[in-house]
Amino acid sequence: MPRINCRIISEPQEGTRPIYKKNGSKIEPFIVGTGDIDYICGRCDNIIAQNVSQSQITSDAVFQCPNCQAFNEVE
Repeated sequence: MPRINCRIISEPQEGTRPIYKKNGSKIEPFIVGTGDIDYICGRCDNIIAQNVSQSQITSDAVFQCPNCQAFNEVE
């Protein structure tokens, strides 16, 4: 299964891009699909999206890692 590291970016300005954040202390992927790609946090290797296809992730989406709080974008 391919594992793709996301790129770490600065926090986007509010309203410019969709930003996904997790509330609470449970660390789990934002998306679990039926594909064959895992997207990994570029800082801490936490799984951001698991078993997805490239079409399930929009390129402008930003995911704030629930583990290290880094902002990740899919390349």
